[in-house]
Amino acid sequence: MKQFANPHLPFGGVGESGIGACHGKFSFETFSHKKAVLYRSFAGDAPARYPPYTPAKLRLLKALLGGDIIGIIRALLGW
Repeated sequence: MKQFANPHLPFGGVGESGIGACHGKFSFETFSHKKAVLYRSFAGDAPARYPPYTPAKLRLLKALLGGDIIGIIRALLGW
């Protein structure tokens, strides 16, 4: 019972001797699926990347993909 009362110790055995570490933080980690998470800000993110694609957005994206500097400037200015 002393081991079960201490939340900093795992409870249970491994394999056939028990069901694993099932107490407190160890229980959460045992029954959780860990995955990677990317945290980033949207500062500097271009709204032209996302739909709905208006004719102005399409002109800008085509100019960017084509490498047309004059077309990029014209699309940004709305010409």
